Amino acid sequence: MTDIGVGLHGSVHRGFVGGRTARFLAAEAAKLANLAREQHELSPKASRLCAEAMVATLLMSAWVKGRERVTVQIQSETPRFAFVADADSDAGIRARFSPRRVQGNADRLHGYLHAIRADVKREIYRGITALEGRSLQDALTAHLQDSEQVDGILRIGVKQSEDGRITFAGGILVERLPAHTELPWVTSAEFAHVYGSLGDTPVDDLLVALAFGKIAGQDIELLENRQASWRCDCCMERIESMLFSVGPTELRAMKEEDGKAEVTCHFCNVAYQVSGERLGVLLARHEAAATE
Repeated sequence: MTDIGVGLHGSVHRGFVGGRTARFLAAEAAKLANLAREQHELSPKASRLCAEAMVATLLMSAWVKGRERVTVQIQSETPRFAFVADADSDAGIRARFSPRRVQGNADRLHGYLHAIRADVKREIYRGITALEGRSLQDALTAHLQDSEQVDGILRIGVKQSEDGRITFAGGILVERLPAHTELPWVTSAEFAHVYGSLGDTPVDDLLVALAFGKIAGQDIELLENRQASWRCDCCMERIESMLFSVGPTELRAMKEEDGKAEVTCHFCNVAYQVSGERLGVLLARHEAAATE
């Protein structure tokens, strides 16, 4: 695995609030968003959109377990950009954003948001939501309401310095739990009354209150804290495996024409140099397999 982002962390939190009448997810990812900004050399507007989408991905990963992963893809026509990130059950995340510069209104997106949940064997869930001129926060709210079929309030916030550096990137999602004969519950109207103020409070203030055990004045019951980190499985072994798969003809052309191969990870933006000697080893493996 790449050593990009070692020592840089965010956090993911989940639990109950309001006497277990609602559940919450929260995430903070400023350092990880800044890492993506630096690795992909993003402009301030692109950096903000990337940070918002990374927070959204971490929030959506909070309930995955085992070897499951959540992948979020955004294809926006106006402003034109593409984002993809995946996060695992340990809050390991990697993200890619392109192009480096974005033109247009970053709060009025037109395109589609794709969310995929899968494990190593199969795809568990896939959902597609039209952005329809909404912000990423509003589009994700619509996506969650359609997929979860519960009342919820989602907030995502990003703050930047004058040079575009991310000084804060975080989010919180509070969802009403359905009525239950043996557990406490609240109606949709009661939920909106108690948690409606979340929509008017800065997200960084909401996370400060969460650190003191409160959401909208309600006590929380913390179930889990996860340390979020940059996690990409790119490595020289995988790069060589990918090169081997292109076949002997392409490998021979690389070796004879360039004397080497260079492969760049789309997520980490790290360039792996494969020497001519190593290309020769891969060719020899093909030749040995052909004689068996």
